[in-house]
Amino acid sequence: MNRIIIDWGTTNFRAYTFQPDGSIGETRQVAAGILAIESRRFEDALEDAVGDWLAPGVEVLLSGMITSRNGWVETPYAETPVTLADLAKSAVSKVSRKGANLRFLPGVACRAPTPDVMRGEEIQVFGSVGPDETVTLILPGTHSKWVQVEKGRIVGFRTFFTGEMFSLLLKQSIIGRVASPSDETSDAAFVAGVGMALATSSISLLNDVFTVRAGMLLGQWPGQDVAGRLSGCLIGHEIRAGLGLGKPGASVILVGSAELCQRYQQALALFGVETRIPAGIATVEGFKRLARDTGR
Repeated sequence: MNRIIIDWGTTNFRAYTFQPDGSIGETRQVAAGILAIESRRFEDALEDAVGDWLAPGVEVLLSGMITSRNGWVETPYAETPVTLADLAKSAVSKVSRKGANLRFLPGVACRAPTPDVMRGEEIQVFGSVGPDETVTLILPGTHSKWVQVEKGRIVGFRTFFTGEMFSLLLKQSIIGRVASPSDETSDAAFVAGVGMALATSSISLLNDVFTVRAGMLLGQWPGQDVAGRLSGCLIGHEIRAGLGLGKPGASVILVGSAELCQRYQQALALFGVETRIPAGIATVEGFKRLARDTGR
């Protein structure tokens, strides 16, 4: 073993050892995201998780929120257009107490047409595309990303507050008060919610969100449909806006959890957009490529 790659995010820590040929050796995962680390004791947490892997001469590549201002070492963003090699070149180095060479990889930023940032998702992107591929990638999640890749480079992206807005509305708004303990994955309710964004009567996301509540109060749908309709409505409006940025490339790729990607695939089909979901875990594939392409 001569290289370790760590995906250290807000809630999780995942580590992989890589052999010289780029193949994965051992994998470890612990619930030690940066929010769980008290008093910024990141090096202690690293040693608790993979201390037996650390030794002089071992290279450790770290990506994700561990490189943010709330993490261990803030690494300036690499600005679009960005290649995988650019990420490696922009890493900030530090030697650990055990003599391992720590390299903190940057996130990616774009400044135009609007400012936007990502940390961690860029590894998933590069794990999902070929070196010369041109494609649109959608990464559903708390903060969904629509990423444009041209000839293997990230050239631009937009972030949508979809997942976090769904959680906030259900837990902290008046919408949640009318939602029954529900089957939020109900196909019919979800599709109906996406249909709200598609409808010619839709004038804005904010109006449609209130309509989810009003329809329940007027008996047009039951309380157990509220969460599903809300999810579909938010995702539908995200897709409507995302498609408004311009026609996607010849291929649209969905990257993320299987359940969420399937939901987006279902919603995009209603907009007439075909998608594919790559096999394998995008983060792992991205790390494999990083280890291979930057190997000594």
